[in-house]
Amino acid sequence: MNKRRAFLKSAAGLGGAAAMAQMASAAEGATERTRVPGGIRVGNLYFAGGTTGINPDRRKNPSAPPGDVKEQTTRALESHKKNLESMGSSLANVIKVTVFMADIRNEKPAMNEAYAKFFSKDAPARSAIGTQFPDDITRVEIELVAWIPGNLVHPASTPK
Repeated sequence: MNKRRAFLKSAAGLGGAAAMAQMASAAEGATERTRVPGGIRVGNLYFAGGTTGINPDRRKNPSAPPGDVKEQTTRALESHKKNLESMGSSLANVIKVTVFMADIRNEKPAMNEAYAKFFSKDAPARSAIGTQFPDDITRVEIELVAWIPGNLVHPASTPK
């Protein structure tokens, strides 16, 4: 947690554009880009693709309820949590989250309620964007960038 906090503080102090350079330095020295569950890993960084939280029962039964925005937010974040834990990390190491919402004006408070259960302290930077999904059942899609602890950390990103 202390390494993540130091990393985030140094990135935040540099400003938005320079924060990307700080993230790039965490990936520096990586010899390859690796496909992992839910996304791509480069060095100590994990870039998760967008994950929806539609009720998995809909695959078998199209008439099953898709879930409201709270349920879909919870399922999407549970999926991200599982993927991070499979790499030895956790939601505590998430740096940036982007949330895409079908009805941001009316559903953001409900999404925030579910989201807060996963990021109650030291919440990562987050953007929420209204979008039109190709179907009527998807209420939310969440992507994130996380730091994966391990021996690939670039010296510039470790606390002194």
